[in-house]
Amino acid sequence: MGRIIDVADGSLIILAGPSGSGKSTFARRFFVETAIVSSDRCRAMLSDSESNQAVSGLAFSLFYDIIDKRLSLGRTTVADSTALNPTYRATLRDIARRHNAPVVVVAFDLPETTLNQHDRTREGRSVGSMVIARQVESFHHSLAALEGEGMDAAYVIGPGELDSTELRVVHDEVDEGGSFDFIGDVHGCADELEALLGRLGYQPTAYLTWVHPLGRRAVFLGDLTDRGPRNLDVLLIVQNMVAAGSALYTPGNHCNKLMRWLMGRKVRIGYGLDVTIAEFDALPPAEREQTRQATISLVRDAPSYLILDGGKIVASHGGIKEHMVGRYDGDVISMCLYGDTTGETLPNGLPVRRDWAAEYHGWRFVVYGHTPVRVPEIRNQTINIDQGCVFGGWLTSFRWPEREIVQEPARRIYYANNAADLGQEERFGPLARLALVTGRVVAKSTAPQVQRSCLVAD
Repeated sequence: MGRIIDVADGSLIILAGPSGSGKSTFARRFFVETAIVSSDRCRAMLSDSESNQAVSGLAFSLFYDIIDKRLSLGRTTVADSTALNPTYRATLRDIARRHNAPVVVVAFDLPETTLNQHDRTREGRSVGSMVIARQVESFHHSLAALEGEGMDAAYVIGPGELDSTELRVVHDEVDEGGSFDFIGDVHGCADELEALLGRLGYQPTAYLTWVHPLGRRAVFLGDLTDRGPRNLDVLLIVQNMVAAGSALYTPGNHCNKLMRWLMGRKVRIGYGLDVTIAEFDALPPAEREQTRQATISLVRDAPSYLILDGGKIVASHGGIKEHMVGRYDGDVISMCLYGDTTGETLPNGLPVRRDWAAEYHGWRFVVYGHTPVRVPEIRNQTINIDQGCVFGGWLTSFRWPEREIVQEPARRIYYANNAADLGQEERFGPLARLALVTGRVVAKSTAPQVQRSCLVAD
């Protein structure tokens, strides 16, 4: 099997390489003609000749304009030219950044003799060996500079890889119909999770595996571990349910941090991660390795957000703005994991977050968690279902399409909130009980609740 390059839907893919390196042929293997914006084609559109260098200035103006307009619509776009000049690549990168589009460079590093052979077969478009020699020299300078140009990814296709390399566009969404039970941040509260699944009608079919007899699916919104008493059991419940087809999962920031620790990356051990690590360390070596691999796979392979019920509802750990739905780039991933942060920090060191839901105007319903709030309240087609179970609040489920709330109270306060001056029973308990007693979603508020990081340690 050859090499596979995955790129996110909505990306700008910059093909770089000297003339004759096979860029255009490569692009046509994987993309429809309209997705490929070629500088040669732009020259032909203006002057009826792809080799007319006299119109290159106008052609590149058209080239950039088409790319800009495609990316504004979220369309995956291939920029097909030599791309040997760093200023030119920076212009393309900046166009993509205006539209929050990922930028991927695919560079074609073929021997000069091969380039000249290909060039001689390019009817009406041959540039000659002297031009190719200059381009090869520029290309090698480009390879050395790529790492510092701020691209999201760069791949080099070498000799013998041109025909065996496959490029795939990854759609980071799941579009499925059906009935769903969205479950907020569990944080190791397995007792409450099992009780909540029972309340929702799920039945145990095997060890730490639950299935709904009517085919409903649980949707876990991330932050499965840290702080609570049974973190590995929660991981196993979610893994088993996903494998059984009775659950879907999208990761949270705690999930991402745990995955990075399990992969040997350097992370800050705090905010409850030490509790999860202690559970891992207590396992026998073989079981620990098996659990490590399974957890990495669960988090790494999960989509950043889920689009469900024919696009009517979106699930994300930290939330998602309307213009981000259907996109996959660094800003979207950050939003889904961490919420809408300003880049500033509070005196306790935690990030300042904007109340993005107060400004949400999308037609899709968004269900999210991440920042604990007292009650699961619908605001502008959004609902936050993190009611701070691990802090002594409630584990909440939002049922779709019924739009009903089902909650399970915390057995106790598992993790003290050292970032707030109110006790957790005071902060989460009484108001959350209102949602449980009514069994329905709290009505839209006339005074939107402001979410602030100071409520809880991240």
